[in-house]
Amino acid sequence: MTWNYRIIAHKDGDSYYYEIHEVYYDKTGKPDGYTKNATVGSESIEGIEWSLEKMKECLSKPILSAENFPDEFII
Repeated sequence: MTWNYRIIAHKDGDSYYYEIHEVYYDKTGKPDGYTKNATVGSESIEGIEWSLEKMKECLSKPILSAENFPDEFII
């Protein structure tokens, strides 16, 4: 089984919102499933681009430790 990241459009009433999911493929290469929880989402493709740029910025910053956050500060 192979997979990659793909943008999936989700309908919400009369509008759509977009999310990046892991999409899985069958033996013939046809998409046959995706993860329930999105990796990134937005109301526009530009919003996804903005989020990805912000995610890339974290690569140049020091890594934080979860141990340094009290439980009440975990959202």
